[in-house]
Amino acid sequence: MPTLKEYLGGLFDSLSQARVAADLHTLTIAEQYAQHELLRHFAVPRMRFSDVVLDVPVAIEGLNQRTEYQLAPTGNDAFRTSIYAELVAVAKLRELPLLASQAVQSALIEPTAALVEAVRFGKFDEGFTMFANDMQFRFKEIGERYGLFGGDTGIEYPEKEVTIRIRERCATLIQGVDEKPVLDGLSVVTESHRLREQRPEDMLRIRLTVGEEGMEWQTIERSDGGIERRLLPE
Repeated sequence: MPTLKEYLGGLFDSLSQARVAADLHTLTIAEQYAQHELLRHFAVPRMRFSDVVLDVPVAIEGLNQRTEYQLAPTGNDAFRTSIYAELVAVAKLRELPLLASQAVQSALIEPTAALVEAVRFGKFDEGFTMFANDMQFRFKEIGERYGLFGGDTGIEYPEKEVTIRIRERCATLIQGVDEKPVLDGLSVVTESHRLREQRPEDMLRIRLTVGEEGMEWQTIERSDGGIERRLLPE
């Protein structure tokens, strides 16, 4: 049986592949337009997702439980949410574009795990400093990749302030670590014929609205004359 994560990931992957297939078809149409004496003056039609609404019925079949060390008293998820908000605030950004936001959330996972281990063995100060420096570097790299700082934005990256504020936030949020149960590997039933056999209390209906944000390569000429290519949101 697939896990809920695998099932939803497969749906999102199918939507992405659908967009790829549509773009390849658009390319074929564009070539036909270019070769036609009259059509070459028309805009090439191109399909683009606006919002795709998925109404997905599933049934819970199994749930695995494990224990792991979590930052106390918030827990790792709440801690990462707080640090994310602090990064956005200290950089004076109202919000992050979708892809940049996802990159920051992913970047928080590994440093948080390292911080848990440091705090677990009583290395609070060392762990806070290591985490703050690591996240400052990662956030700067993400900001440069997605054009959040410098250039036309008029926002300079506050490197020193980010490090200080994140370290202070760690000291405010963290008192130690606890060993807590974690629900993992939620197995689901997705086949229609099996769903009809499930008990009502085991059924879930997941409603998702999926939007689209594309990426494009942009060529940037630096002040020293060098050329740099960045993959940025459209």
